[in-house]
Amino acid sequence: MGKNGTSQIAKPGSNGNSKLEKAAEKAVETLVASIPLAEKKVEEVVIPVETVAEKPVVVRELTLQEKINKIENLQLIVEKRERLVGTRSELEKFLTSSNDFNCTLRLNDSDGNVFTTSFTPGVKKVVEFLKTSFDSSIGSIEDQIKF
Repeated sequence: MGKNGTSQIAKPGSNGNSKLEKAAEKAVETLVASIPLAEKKVEEVVIPVETVAEKPVVVRELTLQEKINKIENLQLIVEKRERLVGTRSELEKFLTSSNDFNCTLRLNDSDGNVFTTSFTPGVKKVVEFLKTSFDSSIGSIEDQIKF
């Protein structure tokens, strides 16, 4: 390493002491020393934000037929909600006791296959699952009721 931490590369057969090499090295050192270290400035850039004036929302008046259709759709949704609430309340009345054989669960599929069980812990789990499912369905139906 030479001065200022620069490495010196000598040509083969040269000991690195030729006048031309020394002059070139001196010129590079002078040039490097003359370049001032620039301080980097971070400029704050302000981008103007256009204010958007809120446009008044214009609500179009529904036609008579559109109003009738909306009422009919709401009536269907209300009827569906009533059925779900009724079924949910029937499940609430359904009681299981600690006796393992006090209730029976029977499932029928579309092919006529039947599954029956009297295993109370399993029946309790099915009833709780159904209650949770009905609650979820009732909530989503109620979200659809809008005027």
